Amino acid sequence: MLFALLTACDSGSAKEDMVPVSLTGIDHLADHLSVQDFGVNGTGGFQAGKGGRIVCCVSLPRKWRPDLSVVVRWHITNWQGCDWESYERRVPVDRYDKVGSLYIHFMADGSVRAVSSNINPAYANPDYPGPHDRIPQKKPWAVYEPQPGRCPPQDSPTVMERAK
Repeated sequence: MLFALLTACDSGSAKEDMVPVSLTGIDHLADHLSVQDFGVNGTGGFQAGKGGRIVCCVSLPRKWRPDLSVVVRWHITNWQGCDWESYERRVPVDRYDKVGSLYIHFMADGSVRAVSSNINPAYANPDYPGPHDRIPQKKPWAVYEPQPGRCPPQDSPTVMERAK
């Protein structure tokens, strides 16, 4: 009986094996919308795009578990409507066999997916385990150029500053 109690106490004190991984945001939103600022668990990811910008680092457990999730905060700019909104959501991390870079997908339907993979989704590799939705090649700030008096200045604090 004493052995069972000692074993139970010991298993609770074991630390999870965490691995630092790079962070990238993937913007699947409509052409007039863009994720200008995002972060995961307090680490800023800056502007989401087509998967080229990489930031170091967030931590993920070496071994995936069913309750694994991250807190994602992001700021969407509507270049056509001259406004912006901030969001925060706890997002489950898709199942992985081997921990890799963390890709945060901002989907066109408003959902968010967190995928850990060693395959970059920007190259349309069919082996990428995450979504294969279109990743627009867009520059809305060039298409929807602000005209004097049309849009208020967007000098509001970033989503990460507002979260403090």
